[in-house]
Amino acid sequence: MMKMNILPKLDITNFNKCEIFVEANHAKPHFKTVSNRKTELLELINTYLADFRNTEIKGGKHYYITFLDDFSRYTKVYLFRTKDEAENFFLIYKVEVANQLDERIKRLRSDRGGEYRSNFLKEVCEKNDIIHETSSPYFPQQNDTAERKNKTLKEMMNSLLISSGMSDNM
Repeated sequence: MMKMNILPKLDITNFNKCEIFVEANHAKPHFKTVSNRKTELLELINTYLADFRNTEIKGGKHYYITFLDDFSRYTKVYLFRTKDEAENFFLIYKVEVANQLDERIKRLRSDRGGEYRSNFLKEVCEKNDIIHETSSPYFPQQNDTAERKNKTLKEMMNSLLISSGMSDNM
């Protein structure tokens, strides 16, 4: 705009940054993961539970849980009605992968979202030598693989719903 003589000529080489602006817009630094991607199947399983919010799912299902292998990125999704079913679906997943791969799960990582509240999962993990890791409160970056997969799944679901031409409440 100065070149077009709309604004008067200014010397822009001598401006300092506003400290308040810089401090207010300072983003939280990216979280650096401690470990690299795993090198074996079932060495680490990331899990994430989410709800469908206002979307109607056939059969009255309101939640879904994902199990994501850190090495292969293979993801299994289960749909269910209530949060307390999450532990049962972990058992189903554990048996399925053990039968298919003839391997066992070594670590399970989840956030502190409340999907595994009872001692039932703790007992299952102890009995099967599975280490259950949980992320620190308010740091979803520690379970970033599952968080990103969940975001991708939600975007895919929204894209499919929009492209289907169904009404907005679906």
